[in-house]
Amino acid sequence: MKLSFKRITSSGNFIPEIDGLRFIAISSVVLYHLSGFLTAKDVSQYKDTFNYSILKQLLSHGHLGVPLFFVISGFILGMPFAKFYIGKDKPVSLKKYFLRRLTRLEPPYILIMTLLLFGAVYVAKTLPLGSGISSYLSSIIYSHNIIYPGVLPLLNSPAWSLEIEVQFYILAPLMAYIIFSIQSSSFRRISLLCIALLFLIVNYFNVLPFICLINFIQYFLIGFLIADLYVSNSIILSKTKFDYLIGLLFFILIWLFDKEDFKSNSLKFICELIQLVSIFFLYYYVLFHKIFKLLSFKLITNIGGMCYTIYLLHYPIISMFGNPLLKHSFSNYSFVNISIYSIFLLFAIMSISSIYFLLIERPCMDKDWYKKILKRGTTAQTLNVPL
Repeated sequence: MKLSFKRITSSGNFIPEIDGLRFIAISSVVLYHLSGFLTAKDVSQYKDTFNYSILKQLLSHGHLGVPLFFVISGFILGMPFAKFYIGKDKPVSLKKYFLRRLTRLEPPYILIMTLLLFGAVYVAKTLPLGSGISSYLSSIIYSHNIIYPGVLPLLNSPAWSLEIEVQFYILAPLMAYIIFSIQSSSFRRISLLCIALLFLIVNYFNVLPFICLINFIQYFLIGFLIADLYVSNSIILSKTKFDYLIGLLFFILIWLFDKEDFKSNSLKFICELIQLVSIFFLYYYVLFHKIFKLLSFKLITNIGGMCYTIYLLHYPIISMFGNPLLKHSFSNYSFVNISIYSIFLLFAIMSISSIYFLLIERPCMDKDWYKKILKRGTTAQTLNVPL
């Protein structure tokens, strides 16, 4: 059997830059959680007094990788609808659309959450059975944010964002119909921008008691806008010799500040608006002007292609291996110890994620995987029937 890390797409159209952008997003989230873990758990007394405050400040903005994923989801899910409404391509089968989401995403998610429940209750014994099951069930139905507002999923904290993704998956066909059925391209794109801005403003005046799609819908809409431009092959900015530097500037602007760095709502709003605009232009320059050729390299796209597995596994792996690892000190100097801890944990994340991806997630990328299993089962039963 030939092993491959390349993502299987339902349409057969592979856009390497998208997996390159996924690489940026997942790297940001992993480094964010790794930095937070080491900061909280590493209490060793070191000889050096190196100041890590600037590095920690930048890494503390790593959670912005989640909105990057939301924009990608808006782009990917918006593409087939944009092709139909704008490009007059074949219509989208809603049955196949929802079945694809179900067969592609649910098996890897349910399996890892079940393993984490067993591990937390019976192996690590960090959760009582009742709390573990209630958290497990609320996460499985993607309602933990609503049932337990303000409390991250107990079994796998990063799973909170998957609930936002599922809410978007459900509403995406309706949203696509409302937006992409507008015939005037100018009015359609202006509408997308205005609605995104409206939700950005609303979130600062109407704070919901729980996290849901409303809090992040502006990012998915920006993904819709990029899909609109991509399908229409619309170039809004001409290529220049400074494209690389312009793209790099927008990349830096995304991570430079975080709205939580500010106290006033007005500054928080301005910060998030700048980030939203920066993400749009970064994605535009990467997808349309093909800057950052590195993002199309096979290693980068392979890692980006298995971002879902890495996202599901990285947090438990950091905890599972990090806690016993930090009981050992390899040096009296912080940069040596932190480097060793980081390398070991990143290696563990990539190794275990690679195995899980090859065995579980990638087979589920085949849209007919369950049909093949059923067919094999039927064939086996037929062969075992005595004549």
